[in-house]
Amino acid sequence: MNYSEVKKELKKEFEVFLKPLGYKSKSDPQGCDFLTEKLNCINRIGYGVANYIDEFNTSCYLKISLIPIQNIEGVVFDEKGIYDTLGTGTASYFNELNYRYKIKTLEDIKLWGVIVRKFYHEFAIPFFEKYNSVDAIDKLLNEKPSEKVIYCDDLGWRIIKGLISAKLNNNPKYNELRDYYRSEVESKFQGYFMYEKCMKAIDFLDKHTREELLKIAES
Repeated sequence: MNYSEVKKELKKEFEVFLKPLGYKSKSDPQGCDFLTEKLNCINRIGYGVANYIDEFNTSCYLKISLIPIQNIEGVVFDEKGIYDTLGTGTASYFNELNYRYKIKTLEDIKLWGVIVRKFYHEFAIPFFEKYNSVDAIDKLLNEKPSEKVIYCDDLGWRIIKGLISAKLNNNPKYNELRDYYRSEVESKFQGYFMYEKCMKAIDFLDKHTREELLKIAES
């Protein structure tokens, strides 16, 4: 099998079970992305394909874009597009940091399809359903602010999304969280581009009331 054949067969394998569930596909040079919008969430599942001499490697990712949070983030940074609030994938499902599925034949792709369906029902659906609200994101990111969150493992973006969700959710510990996260930014991001991004988000949230943020979130 060559690269284009592998990508074509993989896409067919995913479309067979995702399209009836309402997912729309979008191909890119390395793989394919499938998305569906439910309430305030855009849920995505997709894959990339890499070619290594006599075999192809693939894995599967999951992304949640919570629209109210991402609308505010877009205004803060004057950017448009679909950005991720949380992300995970088959590496977490199999508890293997650099999980890759090896493909050499069409039969391998069929077997991968069986694995992905199991992954989707056992892991993706619970993930999408658990983190489909601002309240759920606030709890995930802010209940233990000093502990790493595997679904948002970049500290800078965790701080930005955490503070946006806390203020939207009227978290009574917002000021405490803001001060803690600001100290993290000051101590860890000096001279790094995320310093400016985090401070811009903190300043924006300080200058806007929750009611103003709710209007932006719904726009």
